[in-house]
Amino acid sequence: MSTGWLDDDTALFVRYGDAFVPRRREQLDIVCDLLGELPRPVVLELGCGDGRLTERLLGRLPEVRVTAVDASARMLRLARIRLAGFAERVALRRVGMEEDGALCRVGTEEGGALCRVGGEEDGAPGGGPYGAVVTSLAVHHLDDRAKQALYRRVRAALAPGGAFVMADLVSPVGPAPLALAAARWDAEVAAADPAATLPFESARWNTFRFPDPVDRPSGVGEHLTWLARAGFADADVCWLYAGHAVFHARRPGRSEETA
Repeated sequence: MSTGWLDDDTALFVRYGDAFVPRRREQLDIVCDLLGELPRPVVLELGCGDGRLTERLLGRLPEVRVTAVDASARMLRLARIRLAGFAERVALRRVGMEEDGALCRVGTEEGGALCRVGGEEDGAPGGGPYGAVVTSLAVHHLDDRAKQALYRRVRAALAPGGAFVMADLVSPVGPAPLALAAARWDAEVAAADPAATLPFESARWNTFRFPDPVDRPSGVGEHLTWLARAGFADADVCWLYAGHAVFHARRPGRSEETA
């Protein structure tokens, strides 16, 4: 990518996302696997895009209800179509997670433009505190300060014992790991869908080869430090490949918070 996220980028990602994201299905399955036991069966998804992760969550976890937010009206329209079969268990809201207080407003069902998949414009399947907050390929668009502020708000929106699970782009540390991540990313695209290689290269999508101001990935160590500072327990990396990672952290339970 070259000049920031544009409509053309959205179209490319919707068409080739399963190839552009290394081992995407594996990542989404791991996110679901990390949500086995939740203190409440309500999940908030940040940056839901066209609803790929939302669909996987709703299909894998039949007891869960999801409120999914995204800043893009176009992506939400696509998500509404994808998620039509889950209309009673999901609500979509147009709001950017980088906006001041956006996550807090979502957590209290105040503000923001809410649209039910079924066409209604009020009511949501579940509000905060949430049993889990999840996100995929969204947080790396925030700068370091905004990431840290987001983590604090996520913790506040979770029920005690709730989980935060994030699949995202991360920054390799040093030239050798950077070169390896770039090469593995290219190879994964070609292996997943040879037809995706040309658009991937033409769009200069591999940010490790073609840095773009819209992509601001941070290092694994930075994320773990910020999560701990935000008050999360057991922050860890559960999967890492080609500059993409899945993180898990939890808000301490009531007994831990009062100890």
